[in-house]
Formats: sequence, structure tokens, C-alpha cells
Amino acid sequence: MRIVALPLLLLALAIVASAQTTTYTTNKDGCGAKNLGYCRLDVTDQLNHPFVAVLDARYNSQGPINTLQIYTPDNTYPPLLSVHGVYSGFVGNPNGTRQAYYGAGSFLSDDGTVEGTFQFYAYYIATCSGRACAGVMVGWHYRVLVGSTITQQ
Repeated sequence: MRIVALPLLLLALAIVASAQTTTYTTNKDGCGAKNLGYCRLDVTDQLNHPFVAVLDARYNSQGPINTLQIYTPDNTYPPLLSVHGVYSGFVGNPNGTRQAYYGAGSFLSDDGTVEGTFQFYAYYIATCSGRACAGVMVGWHYRVLVGSTITQQ
């Protein structure tokens, strides 16, 4: 009985170890780009180790980029994690006005292994002035707030 139990115990431990979940949490507010855009956030894992998360909801000639990447602070290539997926919830004020509001957006990777939940402050920039608006774009802008999470299965 003991001879059979040891291999089964080792197999069970290997399965549990391979199913580990990592959660990254934002530790300061970040971004503020139009339509979320390219958003670089400081995050920590559950052991309080620092990382950088990059949310990329920009568009190129092929359509939406829609990626999420995790890097170490000192080494941005190659990423520790890079997945494609869908961002949702980053919309204008649900009451139909252009008043600033607090909301929540999300990310789900195509393979379902990475999920993000992002609390945000949304504000609308209606006008720009000066030469080419100095990079300010008219439209909804989203500032991701402290405590937002990314979970990797």
C-alpha cells in the first residue's frame, strides 16, 4: 500500500503545482489615454514582487491590437506573459452624458487563461487647442485605478 501511495502523492503534488494561479495588482493609478490605448501599469504579484503590465487596446491597420503583457521592471523583452484577448467595459458614461464617472472594464484572453478586472475613472475631453492639440485627443479617456487585478491561471 505504501509503495503505491507515494507515486500517487507525488502525482497529486505535481498537478497542484502546475495549476498555480498568479494575481497581479495595480499599486498606483496609471494611464489616461483615449479609448484606453497603450497603458503601462506598475503591478505587484501576491508575494509583493514588482512587475509591469502593459494593456494595449490601440488599433492598427489590421484592427484592434488587444494584447496584455507582463514584464519585469528591468527587462521589458521578452515579456514573461503575452496574450491576445478582448477588452470590454471601457465605454462612455452609461447615462449618456459626457460627465466623468467611475466604472469597471475587463480583459479575457482568447484561451481563457488570463483575466483582468480594471476599476477606472473615465473623463471626456471635448476640445483641444493649440498646435495639433499637443497630443490631446478628443474623446473618452480612462485612468486605471489602484487595486485593479490581472489573474493568470
